[in-house]
Amino acid sequence: MQIRKSELVGDGEIVRLPSGAAGLREALRAATSEVHERLHGHDGFAAVQAGTIDGKAYRHLLSRLYGFYRPFEAAARLAPQRTRWLEQDLEALGVCAVSRVTLPRCAAFPLRLSADHVLGARYVVEGSALGGRGMARQLDALLGPGVMAGRQFFSGHGADTGSAWRDYLALLAREPRPMPQCSAIIDGANATFATFEHWLAGWNIDHG
Repeated sequence: MQIRKSELVGDGEIVRLPSGAAGLREALRAATSEVHERLHGHDGFAAVQAGTIDGKAYRHLLSRLYGFYRPFEAAARLAPQRTRWLEQDLEALGVCAVSRVTLPRCAAFPLRLSADHVLGARYVVEGSALGGRGMARQLDALLGPGVMAGRQFFSGHGADTGSAWRDYLALLAREPRPMPQCSAIIDGANATFATFEHWLAGWNIDHG
């Protein structure tokens, strides 16, 4: 099948790319919508959202997130911001630096990701932060009202989370991009979502 210039392949399907600066963003949303919805139903995140997660399960969830974000931020050559937030949270929950060394790490990332792959991956990372603030508020029952220790990762940039997302979107739309580059960016988002979903499937292997 011949793909027109206004279309991209996303996750095995043809994704129409609208014209204008918002086109790539809309194509990213369309290409990743299914896995995004599945992750909304992840049992660990659902328990946080419902305010029903217990301390042991929460430590397992943060440990699994740490095992994803530490190698991801290293491969993407990004400042280890989320890694540090998770380290702070785990420390607050009794998981010291010595114990963190033994936590499982996602090995799916190459030594270095391409710039286009990273730009697509950031659609996943920056977008997830928007929902994280809502989850952070649901941790009062576990951590205590107003207690920040243990919820830094989900709180993220706090009141500046929306600004961080807008900055990313501005970077995404900064200049017209040729179709091969757009395709590489979408591939990066899809690959990151797929790796994230697969890695989080094992979050509670040792949790009983």
